[in-house]
Order: sequence, then structure tokens, then C-alpha cells
Amino acid sequence: MFMKIAIHQPNYLPWIGFFDKLDQVDRFVLLDKAQFSKGNFINRNKIKSPQGSLFLTVPIKNKLKPINELVIDHQKKWQVQHWKSIEANYKKAPFWSLYHKGFEQIYLQKWDLLAPFNITLIKHICSLLSISTDIFVESDFGIDFGSNNTRNVNIVSHLGGTIYVSGTGAKAYNQPNEYTNNGIELIYQDFKHPFYSQRYGDFESNLSIIDLLFNCGPESINIIRMQRN
Repeated sequence: MFMKIAIHQPNYLPWIGFFDKLDQVDRFVLLDKAQFSKGNFINRNKIKSPQGSLFLTVPIKNKLKPINELVIDHQKKWQVQHWKSIEANYKKAPFWSLYHKGFEQIYLQKWDLLAPFNITLIKHICSLLSISTDIFVESDFGIDFGSNNTRNVNIVSHLGGTIYVSGTGAKAYNQPNEYTNNGIELIYQDFKHPFYSQRYGDFESNLSIIDLLFNCGPESINIIRMQRN
């Protein structure tokens, strides 16, 4: 029996490729014990505005920490700002009325830590996309899986995985022999960014998944899957 597993950090409002990988595996692990790295998408992502892409960034206090220890800085009214930006740029999108209340309820809650906020958003988006993949959170296991490539191998083995679906960006540090020696087949996600109906001029790729959702609604998951080999 084959068991496909993928692993990724719990990003903020992730892009389409994140959910493409999540959708094609049996189990998906959110690596919340990974170290925060400046410049990644753990606490920021892009939406589209009439002026082009717009970054939404969640302010955090203690950046030199694992993701599950990142404390949100509430000195700035970031939740209000983010929601106002999302509303201003998508309230006239075709499927705003279908989805906005669920997101608004999440943004109205008080979040002290970044990881639970991101994970709640990810699971909510999965429900909107009708993705039924089992989602696990690394810290919930209470196990030290090690680091780097060994960490991923140990997580996949612990979950009974026979296939590990990796992003192409990990080719630089993946060690194929370590997967093979543990009875795991290493394959890479072959993601092709879909083109879809989008507001505000020329098409922009690599935005948060919410751009696709608000513009294309229930058809979003089919748009993602049609690009997959």
C-alpha cells in the first residue's frame, strides 16, 4: 500500500503551490518546530491590488525562535489593517460573498502566537477547497525527529510513508540515498502555476491562495488539479 506524505512550514495565507502539494498526498505535516528564517513566507504573503502585488506582514516580536514560539506583536493593529486590505481589494471579486465571513471570523479573534493563526487559516482554506488530506502538526508528536534531511525521513517513516513528495527547492539539500535506505521513494512536486480570471489588469502569479478563491470560487480546486501531471 502506498502512503504519500509531504512536509512544509505553516506559512501565512500560503500560495497556490502549497495547496497543490497538500492536495496530492495522504498526509501533510506542518513543520512548526522549524527555525524562523527572515525573508520567507511564515509571517507574510501577497495579495493583488490595483497598484500590483501588496505584501501583508504579521509583525512578530522574537524572530530568532522556532515557528511555534513566534509571538505576534500587537502594538500595531495588524489584524484590522490586513482585513481592511483584503476587503478593499476583493470585496468586488465574484466570490467575495461566499467566503469572506469565514475569513473575517478568524481575523476577529485574538492570536498571541503566529503558528496557531497560520494553521487555522490553512485548515480553513483546505475546507473551502474540499481538500481531505490528513494534516499533522510536528510539535503535537512530542518527538525530536532530528534536523535537515534526517528530520524529514524520520517524520515520513513515523507516519508509515512510502513516498515523500518534496518541493523542487529542496533538491539542494535532499539526500536521496537516505530516503531509499529507509524504504521511501523521493519524488518532486511538478507544479505548474495556473492562469485564471483575475482582477486589476495583467495576470500576476505567486499570490496568496485567497486571490484564486475570491476570483474563482468552488472551481479553484479544479483549476489547481488541471495543471498537475
